[in-house]
Amino acid sequence: MSKRILITGAGRRLGKVLAEHYLAQGWQVVAHYNSANELADHAALTSVRANLADREDIRQLALKLPALGNFDAVIHNASCFVPDAAASDLIAHHEMHQRVHVLAPALITEALSSAWNPGASMVCLSDIYADIPNQRFSAYCAAKAGLQNFALSMAQRLAGRVRVNIIQPGPIQFLPEHDEAYRKKVLSQSLIGEELGYGAIVRACDYLLQAEAVTGTVMRVDGGRFVANRYDQTFSS
Repeated sequence: MSKRILITGAGRRLGKVLAEHYLAQGWQVVAHYNSANELADHAALTSVRANLADREDIRQLALKLPALGNFDAVIHNASCFVPDAAASDLIAHHEMHQRVHVLAPALITEALSSAWNPGASMVCLSDIYADIPNQRFSAYCAAKAGLQNFALSMAQRLAGRVRVNIIQPGPIQFLPEHDEAYRKKVLSQSLIGEELGYGAIVRACDYLLQAEAVTGTVMRVDGGRFVANRYDQTFSS
């Protein structure tokens, strides 16, 4: 029987690449998405919609998951990334980030408490900002730090049943709205100095899902940015 994986935020960008990769590897993929789902239909694909910034949507998603069968892996990839300056309501701004990055993974993990297959693995996508925050994105940074700490706690709680690890991506894949000046500035703060692409995260996930001796680990996939000279927080957005 093929393995089953849940990937949150799988409708586009990195999550879509991850979903397509595991479908190609023969996995049964449960792909969560919010508003956009760019995944093509596939016999091994189950798509589930939920707004992870909404508590009721999170609760309903958590209720659905155990009925889909036992899971061999979960990748908590869903994210929101909004600068503090764009927030008109500071409470709502922080609550949105906390729900997407902390509450949703917590409720999903609880919902799957009796639905893990032997040798299961969980990967949480944090950020280098969890350790070296950017004052322009304090709500995001705080939420990603919370996700990281939650994952380490789950590595303890689920020990012997589920291996739990963290990936801290750096600027792996630029978006169309990132101008050339931004790209050059960011790459100048990386030891590798190259845009590594989503494949770098896919390969890191592959490793962690099969590394039987690895749990409670924070893996940085950032081109060496964490140990390069500390970045300037004032360049163009």
